[in-house]
Amino acid sequence: MKKFGWGIVTGVAGTLAGVIGAGKLFHTIAIKPIEEEEAKFEATELRGARKAGNSHTPR
Repeated sequence: MKKFGWGIVTGVAGTLAGVIGAGKLFHTIAIKPIEEEEAKFEATELRGARKAGNSHTPR
C-alpha cells in the first residue's frame, strides 16, 4: 500500500508540473506576441498623432 500512495503522489506531482509547463508555453507562444504587437501599435499610433498635431498647427 505504501508504494501505491507514493505512486499517486508522484503522478499528481507530474501532472501538475505538466499543466504548469503547458500553461507557460502557451503564454510564451500565443499571448506574449499579441501583447507586444498591441504595445507596438499603441506606440506607433501615439507617435503618428503627435506628428499629425505638429504638422497641422498654424505658426
